[in-house]
Amino acid sequence: MRVTKRTTKRISIISAAAAIIFFIIALIFYLTSPTLDYMMVIALTIGVAPPSVAGIIHNRWKIKIEKATPDFLRDLATASRTGIPLQVALEHASHRIYGPLTYELKLLVSHMSWGMNFNEALDEFSDRINLPLIKKATVLINEAAKHGGDLSNIFDSTAKYLDSINSWTQKRRQQTTPYVLIFYFSVFMFLFIIIVISNMMFTPLSQIGAGNVSFIKPIISQAASRRLFLHASLIEALFGGLIAGKINEDSFLDGLKHVTVLAVASGLAFYIFLR
Repeated sequence: MRVTKRTTKRISIISAAAAIIFFIIALIFYLTSPTLDYMMVIALTIGVAPPSVAGIIHNRWKIKIEKATPDFLRDLATASRTGIPLQVALEHASHRIYGPLTYELKLLVSHMSWGMNFNEALDEFSDRINLPLIKKATVLINEAAKHGGDLSNIFDSTAKYLDSINSWTQKRRQQTTPYVLIFYFSVFMFLFIIIVISNMMFTPLSQIGAGNVSFIKPIISQAASRRLFLHASLIEALFGGLIAGKINEDSFLDGLKHVTVLAVASGLAFYIFLR
């Protein structure tokens, strides 16, 4: 399923507005209550979860398109070598299974049947899909076709070029996955340390302070320390998740899914162990 940039922007705006409204309502009812911290976690989840889901759906569509395009170009090259006209080869290709690319090819064939030449239809195809890899392939094919040449060789060389880019992209993601895991490990380790410190240090100190022992008084109350650590973990989840998305998928927006997981994990950890 394709999610356009306009749709993603609308989802982000609606989610942000819903999160702000939810947090304002929470401020009204829980201004002086520790429950406000958990309402903050819920508000953050409302703000980032829908855009992250939209990003995941779009990325799956994008990966399927990018993987299917080289196969489609090789099929065109084979058809060109056998002497089949380009428009006929495109019509045959539009009936094959290329995942979501098949629907886009049907539109391409329809535009050519309405009078567009191949270059114009290919440019429209590239603008409609709006993926960097497809735009690069379109430029290569159009420029080669303008200056003449064997279309079968053009399609073959473009398919090899796209295969190399897909292979490099997959390899980069595999190599950067350990760095993403480091962000998860750092957040979970932070939560573990905070839980241990709070249960072994702040809780006994607060009990001693409650017993009117004057020579040992905690600098910060247990509730204040819990709130401080929760805010720190949410900040770490927010920036860690965004950076993880930038490292692994070259986009801060793709890090929203990591922000969602880490923020929910932080809220649940504090709710279960430090409530």
